[in-house]
Amino acid sequence: MPDRLLDLALVYGPGFAVCAIAWLARQIYRSARHHLRCANRQVDDALTTPAPAAADNQPGTDQHALNAITAAWNADTRKETP
Repeated sequence: MPDRLLDLALVYGPGFAVCAIAWLARQIYRSARHHLRCANRQVDDALTTPAPAAADNQPGTDQHALNAITAAWNADTRKETP
């Protein structure tokens, strides 16, 4: 009985291994193509969908921040005493 199992493993084992590797490679290939298609679809959607413009995303609309930056820029930090 053990000789028969060894014969079966030696005869059919390599063919089964090749088939299993081919099936696994096909599954990996299909999965990679699926993910690439999804990524391509997301990129296309991102490129064709316009971003909504908000009032606060334009430069210079936050007056408080603009005043703080202007005051910091124009501050006289060098104090010399005669």
